Amino acid sequence: MSDTPNWFEPVARQNFENYLSHLAGKPNLRFVQVGVFAGHASKWLLDNILTDQSSKLVDIDTWSGSDEHTDIDFVGIHKEYLDRVMTKYANVHVVMADSAIYLPGLKKNHSDFIYIDGNHTAEYVTIDAENAWLCLKSGGILAFDDYLWTDQSDTPKSAVDLFLAKYHNELIVLHHGYQVWVQKK
Repeated sequence: MSDTPNWFEPVARQNFENYLSHLAGKPNLRFVQVGVFAGHASKWLLDNILTDQSSKLVDIDTWSGSDEHTDIDFVGIHKEYLDRVMTKYANVHVVMADSAIYLPGLKKNHSDFIYIDGNHTAEYVTIDAENAWLCLKSGGILAFDDYLWTDQSDTPKSAVDLFLAKYHNELIVLHHGYQVWVQKK
């Protein structure tokens, strides 16, 4: 398992600590992650924030990769995720599906936190952001990973910028750097 990249450390983890620690141990929280890869963020959330068994994490991933992942063994990544997360925690629901299909099925105002780190094309980030916004409770937090990512020509930045402009009166920007974190008013 140690050969798999841990993209959660250190930037994402620092933001998770800064903006989610106040929720640690609270009951009945609903968290959703779009794109979970090998489960490093999932494990951290379950160990540090979602410690009350009434709190739930929904992890959504296809485990088939996308255009930016051409040389990764996703069968192995999925197995690593299952070993790291699924076999150790009862309060996680694993969804092997496309987020564009699954997120619209969640109830409106369902989630306290949604983390978008799935398909990195602007089109997919736009779809995930719009669907997540409907699911997010007032006061809930939405985070986008890889805002400043430049490994391909079609990146999350333009989609996140459009989202921020569209909803600027309905959100508070908590962090704007490599990741973007916002809170719904």
